[in-house]
Amino acid sequence: MTFRFRLAAAVAWCLLGLTRLLTVVLPFGAVRRLLGEPAAPDAAAPSVTPACPDATARDLGRARSVARVVRYAATRTPWTSDCYPQALTARLLLRAARVPHTVVFGLRRGTAGDLRAHAWVTVGDATVTGGSTREWTPVGRFSWHP
Repeated sequence: MTFRFRLAAAVAWCLLGLTRLLTVVLPFGAVRRLLGEPAAPDAAAPSVTPACPDATARDLGRARSVARVVRYAATRTPWTSDCYPQALTARLLLRAARVPHTVVFGLRRGTAGDLRAHAWVTVGDATVTGGSTREWTPVGRFSWHP
């Protein structure tokens, strides 16, 4: 691991702690201010299509770096770093890198019929955090463009 990666992982680790604290202490309405304005809904678009425009090769490269750093740091936290803090952390890192992105919230039915929630971040067609999102129905999108 390079010094730069370790430094980025340390920053991501701290942000994961901060975003986890925010998600536990504050209501969604307060955390929503971090996300910016909701993206305009597009009912005709398939559920996997991101709301932000096509990303450049530079944007995708930076997004891959952010994905690696967030994934690495999330596996090393003593607290729960599930999809929501990971999405918020990736959003902060992508904004700092001036990469246009979209934070998406989705729902699906669990095996017991209960509703499950998930959050992920996309840059262009690439998913930065959140893993496979095919089985989730997007219910909210928040885009950021420099």
